[in-house]
Amino acid sequence: MPHIIIEHSDSLKISLSDLTNSIHQSTIETGLFDEKTIKTRRIAFSESIIGDGRQDFVHIQVHLLTGRTQQQKQLLSEKILSTLQKLLPETVSLSVHPYDLDPTIYRKN
Repeated sequence: MPHIIIEHSDSLKISLSDLTNSIHQSTIETGLFDEKTIKTRRIAFSESIIGDGRQDFVHIQVHLLTGRTQQQKQLLSEKILSTLQKLLPETVSLSVHPYDLDPTIYRKN
C-alpha cells in the first residue's frame, strides 16, 4: 500500500513517464510507506468537461489501508499536489484525494 491512481486528460503536454515517476518518487519522499509497497499507475481520459473551462486535468487518488492519521494524509496530499504544481502549468486543473480502504474487505494475492 498505497495504490496511486493518476487520472488525466489524454491531451496533457508533458512526458507521461515523467509524471508517473515524479508522483511515485514524491510518495516515497514522504517517508510514510515502504518503497516496495507503493504501486503507481495512470489512466488517460479522452473526454472530460471541467466546470472552470480548463481543458486539461490531473486527479490523483491514493488508496490507503486505514490507520494513517489525518496529518499524514495531509502531508501526502500536499507533497503530491506540490509535485504536480512544479510539473504542470496553472492551466491544468489539479486535485489529490487520499481514500481509506477497509482492511476487513480489501484482498490481494
